[in-house]
Amino acid sequence: MLLPSRTLLAGATLVLAATLLPGGARPAAAGAVPADAARDDGGRLVRIALAVGVDAPRVAATGAWRLADAAGRPVARAADGEGWTIERSGTRLRAVGPDGPTAWRDGMLVAQPIGLGAFLTYGPRRYRGELRLHAAEGGVTVVNALPVEEYLRGVVPLELNAFAPAEAAALEAQAVAARSYTYSRLPEFLPRAQAEARASHPFDLRATVADQVYGGADAERPASDRAVRATSGLVLRFGGMVVSAPYYSACGGSTAASGEAFGGEGQEYLRPVSDRIPGTDRHWCDPAPRFRWTRSWEGDDLQGVMERYLRRYASGDAARAAGAPVGTVRGLVVQGHSASGRVASLAVSTDGGRYVVRSNEIRYVLRSVGGEILPSTYFSVDAAVDADGRVSRLTLRGNGNGHGVGMCQWGAIGRARAGHDFRSILRTYYPGTTVEFAE
Repeated sequence: MLLPSRTLLAGATLVLAATLLPGGARPAAAGAVPADAARDDGGRLVRIALAVGVDAPRVAATGAWRLADAAGRPVARAADGEGWTIERSGTRLRAVGPDGPTAWRDGMLVAQPIGLGAFLTYGPRRYRGELRLHAAEGGVTVVNALPVEEYLRGVVPLELNAFAPAEAAALEAQAVAARSYTYSRLPEFLPRAQAEARASHPFDLRATVADQVYGGADAERPASDRAVRATSGLVLRFGGMVVSAPYYSACGGSTAASGEAFGGEGQEYLRPVSDRIPGTDRHWCDPAPRFRWTRSWEGDDLQGVMERYLRRYASGDAARAAGAPVGTVRGLVVQGHSASGRVASLAVSTDGGRYVVRSNEIRYVLRSVGGEILPSTYFSVDAAVDADGRVSRLTLRGNGNGHGVGMCQWGAIGRARAGHDFRSILRTYYPGTTVEFAE
């Protein structure tokens, strides 16, 4: 699942990497430490890609730490705060420290903290668990392996900025949704064929909006930690299966069916849900900064955006005419709406032909001049045409922010402030699901 643009959310392409092994250099701590040592609380591990195919990543720690190979055999030991650079040559890796490099090794290298309270660091952030370094096309892939509950501590506060006591139920609902999304991507919760294919990948999720935004230990907050603990192990199930639970910033009045945004038949538990407050003309997500929004383009700006993005996402004969110019924009017409009222299809007429853009891809075509995607597909179109028949100004007036499928985060905040608990919030946005323990 892609989680397109989100505001309250900060929310996978997978790279195959060679399976790796042993090494040697500066004396390491005695004893072998298995590569799954992050499982120190008995929790299920998740592997998060912090970077894919980067050149010479540098790993350090807030205390003493060591490098091991995939079998847990010692490779090197680093002093407090000492940084080591990981180099790649083909499928081999080595670590370079203050006293020189280790031997080249055909295998994953694993960085592990020594002692309680120490964190590994990569870039500006601290991480719990361990860091696994894999050879990948173009460089090194850096993966943080840690228990799911520890991972969620670095996800929930970035995906939902709601720390007031009255908003605790929204954070708890977010924790369950994020945990469900995570578990639905672990091999043991996938159908056998998918699980076997996933076994060849070095990670389960990315640390970006391609999956869920993850900031490591530095992102943790007391309120979100409480939400993770209060819901520990709880996930959403539908028909006995742990479900992927998408979410986004604000629905603008109604959530969307999954097929509206992502195509396909969709899921029964991801269907349109009204966010209207009963007995009023208001909505639970009214306070969202983009509950209502307007975006406008002058003619030249619109032309520039279309030339840059239209052919990439559109269908139709004009879009298939490789190398041909897009042509002057002559009109934009909404061709149909989805069940939730969002734009299902937008036709763009130019001198080069007729282009059709559908569902969530509309957001990637109608970008701002700066490249920001459209907040949502819940909009109306006002196009001004000059005497030459050219669109001289386009104005969209819309509601909501995000793809609209699943939990409306601002709606969850509004419901929490009104006294709803996390279970009722989840039942609303994922109808037909039940909250159960993952085990």
